[in-house]
Amino acid sequence: MKNAFAPINRIPPGVLTLIPDYWEDYSDGALIGLTHVCRGWRELFVSRPSLWTRLDCTDVNKTRAYIERSKTSPLEICLREFDPEAFITDGAILLAVPHFGRLRTLSVFGVSIMDLASLVEYFSCSVPFLSRLEINFVCDEVPVLPSTLFDGDLSSLRELDLVGVVTTLPWRGLSKLTTFNMCGVPEDNILLTQLLDFFESAPHLRHIRLGSIPTSDDAPTERVVSLPHLKDLNIVAQPAHSILLNHLSTPAGASLRLEFTYSGKESPIPSYLPNPLDRLHNISHITAVNLRLASERRSVRLSGPSGELYMVGRWTRGSDKPYDGTGAFLRSLSRFDTSRTQWLTVTLYPFQPSNLPTTGWSIYQTFRSMKDLRTLTLSRCNNLAFILALDPSKNPSKTMLCPKLEEIVLYIERPDQFHVDELLSMVEERASGGVKLSTITIVSTEALAPTKEVFQLRNHVSRVEYKFDDAPPEWDTLPNEVV
Repeated sequence: MKNAFAPINRIPPGVLTLIPDYWEDYSDGALIGLTHVCRGWRELFVSRPSLWTRLDCTDVNKTRAYIERSKTSPLEICLREFDPEAFITDGAILLAVPHFGRLRTLSVFGVSIMDLASLVEYFSCSVPFLSRLEINFVCDEVPVLPSTLFDGDLSSLRELDLVGVVTTLPWRGLSKLTTFNMCGVPEDNILLTQLLDFFESAPHLRHIRLGSIPTSDDAPTERVVSLPHLKDLNIVAQPAHSILLNHLSTPAGASLRLEFTYSGKESPIPSYLPNPLDRLHNISHITAVNLRLASERRSVRLSGPSGELYMVGRWTRGSDKPYDGTGAFLRSLSRFDTSRTQWLTVTLYPFQPSNLPTTGWSIYQTFRSMKDLRTLTLSRCNNLAFILALDPSKNPSKTMLCPKLEEIVLYIERPDQFHVDELLSMVEERASGGVKLSTITIVSTEALAPTKEVFQLRNHVSRVEYKFDDAPPEWDTLPNEVV
């Protein structure tokens, strides 16, 4: 009677058995521990089938108990770094095979090619309820996933995660697939046509991540596959190229992220950005451009109300010049049409050019195409090259660039690199040409008294703000548009 009136036992049984669903870290030990509290708890938790659906097939007795207690509930099987011989001879997997018909999720993590070969024969039956499949192998030789996997029919699959395995793609019945991840596969082990066939068989794909894509194009030029429901596409390619993008039609609103690596020893002007992007409708209207030019990572993010294109290049120390290739990276922006942009913000963080004349020319070429640039934000960077490019008396063409520029925001981390005299000269020259800035905001990481040049800026700018902030915004938190 004392036990029956304990506070924990006042919780209705139907509610008490739901508590394990909210555990942050699920473990078999904790679940089994619930059945050892008392006879009442044991009967209560054993009688709830959905608590006993997670199998690791490491022990025959445990697997048998879980299968019996799970009754007809969908199963979740996770196999991790198993010993193939012991795994098969132990027989735990054999107990689970007859119940694969109610399999909901399957995760396989292996370390040798023999692991997969030992399991393939058990993965040939039909799995009408399988919604998530994850196969992850880390071994020297890439294992091949057969096309007969689960009878080639994955009609209920929603998430497919393949790492370190080769597959011929596609399987049948992928109409419900929404998430696809494939990486760790050499580029020459999968054909472009295979990927396109796969995308056509899965028209409801929303999230795609490709760790490697084919480097050769074996598809007809006119073949284009539409992904009408795509939300985000992440491609990690080496070398950077746009072969796959040439055959995809992405909807407005989709987010595209491309990553590549550049060692500095390759071609002096590699293809940082894919050239033929006519079918990427999500970047047809650009409202913001964010650039990051640093020694180890450079990126450009083109954003708009209808989508985003994010290019990330990782630099290795293959060159003695830490900023080798920066000019080519900037010039690649000229491939994009920004003439129809209504509001454009350029954010640069951080940047300190090593070759000012060369980089200055690249910046000039970049700004020349940004006729509708309204806001320029420079964060933690040497701003001289950008100020000179905007000065009509000092840029290569002696012309007024960015005639619609209204606002400049400067985050100054090292005041000794703040070229306020050049800023004043640029503002004066633009004002004399009939282009007057409305706002200049200077944010310094050190509380310094404004110089006389800063006060003189007010003669040519409607509003000048000088602020102190010891924590300039980081790259990932910088807004696309500066208000």
